Amino acid sequence: MLLYIMKDLIGLTILTLFFKTCLGQIYSGEQVFEYNIQYFQSKQNLKTEETIYLTITGRKWKNSEDQSEAIWNYKTKPETQKKFQNQFSIGWLSADTTGLIETEEKIWIHPPRHNQYTLTEIAPFPDFRKNLKIGDTYNSFLWIGAGWGNWTGKEIKSKYVIANVKKEEDDTFWTIDATSELAGKTSNCRFILSKKRGFVSLVYNFFDGDKMTMELTK
Repeated sequence: MLLYIMKDLIGLTILTLFFKTCLGQIYSGEQVFEYNIQYFQSKQNLKTEETIYLTITGRKWKNSEDQSEAIWNYKTKPETQKKFQNQFSIGWLSADTTGLIETEEKIWIHPPRHNQYTLTEIAPFPDFRKNLKIGDTYNSFLWIGAGWGNWTGKEIKSKYVIANVKKEEDDTFWTIDATSELAGKTSNCRFILSKKRGFVSLVYNFFDGDKMTMELTK
């Protein structure tokens, strides 16, 4: 009986690994992704350059069984909050637990939205749809919940287009251009996703002239 159980467990492990490989899962298990993140605030000509970590825990997110748990760990410098004290923020944190989705059809992530990065809430979220070719488009709609000031209860419409596909010997990179609209305010993004490493580059141009870039370093 014990031998059969062990064989079943080994078979299940092999099957799990097989499906992960076939589906090309990136954000599975326990992992940490390190990003260099730069922010430019146009109104006061403020700039920051810091490090942020995306921690994948391998657990389900408590707020949604359809999403995996992800934690943004902010390495905000002490002087940053003082510099941005006049900018709207939903809170200054060292860590924020949120969710991501990775299925056979798509990869979707909540971006960092605390500290000086609150405008990402009304910009297109990182959203990659699989099995598409250059020129293909798709749309998303996001309803903003409580706690977001004047944005609460509003709907954001975002449109995405596959702008480029670059195949290399050991990897493939998709470039996704995206535009969001909220009450006549438009923000634009360019995301680059690696088949092996996930989102490696995220560039934001917000409606008010602010800009943000994230580049995967580890």
